[in-house]
Amino acid sequence: MRGHSFAAIGAFVLFGLCGSVVSSQQAGQGRGGAPAPAVPNLATDKTMFWPAADIQTRWKENETLKRNNFRLFNGPTNISANVRIVLPGDEPLIHETTADLWIVTEGTAVARTDGKVVDANGAKSIGNGMQRTVRAGDVLYVPPGVPHYFTEMKGFRAWLMRFDTVGLVRTKPAAPPEAPAARGRGAAAAPAQPAAARGGTPAPPVPDLATDKTMFWPAADLQARWKDNEVNKRINSRIYNGPANISANVRIVLPGDAPATHVDTADLWLVTEGEAVARTDGEIVQANGTSVIRNGVARPVHPGDLLYVPPGVPHHFTDMKGFRAWLIRYDVEGWAQRSPSAQ
Repeated sequence: MRGHSFAAIGAFVLFGLCGSVVSSQQAGQGRGGAPAPAVPNLATDKTMFWPAADIQTRWKENETLKRNNFRLFNGPTNISANVRIVLPGDEPLIHETTADLWIVTEGTAVARTDGKVVDANGAKSIGNGMQRTVRAGDVLYVPPGVPHYFTEMKGFRAWLMRFDTVGLVRTKPAAPPEAPAARGRGAAAAPAQPAAARGGTPAPPVPDLATDKTMFWPAADLQARWKDNEVNKRINSRIYNGPANISANVRIVLPGDAPATHVDTADLWLVTEGEAVARTDGEIVQANGTSVIRNGVARPVHPGDLLYVPPGVPHHFTDMKGFRAWLIRYDVEGWAQRSPSAQ
């Protein structure tokens, strides 16, 4: 994940905003600069795509305008994807229902988390907390109610994925387990198991998201998971499970993987290395005994590109050359935020 895998995109930060100590509900907040443009809602019937060059431009705008965030989309239950920097002097935050998943892509910073927010001489900080130096390729998870902020930034960029983990209730029954090969719209939901392998060892057990403390995965550990996937011909190593099927997955694609659709669950692909052709939209049909997508969209994808696939939309990858990606998977249907304190 270090080097060219994230050089094209810098750093990434994902999922929706909901703060109780300091709040940033808008798409981006600046210090004397222009606000970020209006934020689109997630599409429901077709893919959405952001090329690396566009995302790089957004990071540069943040830095020029001293705007800490550019949100790419809004989704249900406060799901959002955010192109994020941190400004000097940004104070500790706590979110009531919403979690932060920080995926660092460039630079370094000191992440100060856990503990309690204290006020000393008019300046907020965290007492009795944890300090970690974070670098490109590291991933930090912060649950609701846990203080967090960054100091000593040096070219720090990240993806921020933000999403609710508290106050969620089901609004319809869970989808049945996914069939081995999904065929067409209406195929079953995302697999419950952490990985599929072809003759290799299974992936390690998957932890649930912590509720009262941060979780941290260093770049070296994540690189090892990608390499292990490739050696064992295992497509995926999931790093956690969360509510509403939210998971983060260290992902490769194997030749011959068939098109799929998911019920309720969306895929957000963040390409980190290599290249492939993403074949999406349209409909899944059988051609000479093989599942293919007809009347779809074919896009070459490269490091730094971001692809969103809604539930019910066919997708797969072909022509892989060293293709690696983060796969963020989560439900966008079948849940609602019912917490009275949610903002």
